[in-house]
Amino acid sequence: MSVITEKVSYLKGLAEGFKINKDTNEGKLFTEIINVLGEIAEAVEYLEDLQDEVFERVYDLEDEVYDEDSDDDYDFYGEDDDYDGQFSVKCPSCGEEFFIDEDDLDNEDDIVCPSCNESIEIELGGCCCEEDDEE
Repeated sequence: MSVITEKVSYLKGLAEGFKINKDTNEGKLFTEIINVLGEIAEAVEYLEDLQDEVFERVYDLEDEVYDEDSDDDYDFYGEDDDYDGQFSVKCPSCGEEFFIDEDDLDNEDDIVCPSCNESIEIELGGCCCEEDDEE
């Protein structure tokens, strides 16, 4: 029970102890005010419970996202993704799209378009914050 609910219960007890006549205008007013305060207290208690549940779920999700026990800290693709180590390349000469493996990028050999047999130069982008050595 929240503090607000306890205080509303105390007010109800005081009203009963004062033997407020509910038939008078003042008695009706005090009774309705206390009833509304009770409803507000219930709503606040419900929202507090809901907030606790949301915080708990956020913390659970945070644990899953930032799992420090993960074996692969560099898993950019996640476990559910269908990443198979291949990249899509579009030939600048003929426009044909084909796939290459990571191993093809590591080799010193040129990448050749299977459609037009044109050699393709692939530039891997570096960090945009690297400074040029030519300055």
